[in-house]
Amino acid sequence: MRTNKRVGAILRRGDSVLLIHRHKDGQEYWVLPGGGIEDEETLEEALRREVMEETSLEVLSFDLIHECPGYEGRKHFFFEVKTAPDIEPVLGGPEKMNMSENNIYTLEWVDRNKAKTLVDQFPEEIREFL
Repeated sequence: MRTNKRVGAILRRGDSVLLIHRHKDGQEYWVLPGGGIEDEETLEEALRREVMEETSLEVLSFDLIHECPGYEGRKHFFFEVKTAPDIEPVLGGPEKMNMSENNIYTLEWVDRNKAKTLVDQFPEEIREFL
């Protein structure tokens, strides 16, 4: 069961940030890797699980960089995340299992400046951290 809290991961390489490009039911949008925190799960556990599920990358270190107390009725925690620099992300977990022609997930490294214009699923203040 999920709580009313979410984690989001900002993974950077050079001047790029990792985003999930979504095509779902005719809509196209971009999000940061992350998701809901399950009951009895700590922020760290949720962050590590979500990053592994969505990118197949192991979290080596992380820093909480921003909290949004009531965005979309949920508390969001955004982290800057470090992973091994020489391992490329690969979609996995429920996202890979739930892919269909109407529900497509693609991991993409996007220039930070471009990413700031694409990530419209999060509060405005998170864009400065990209």
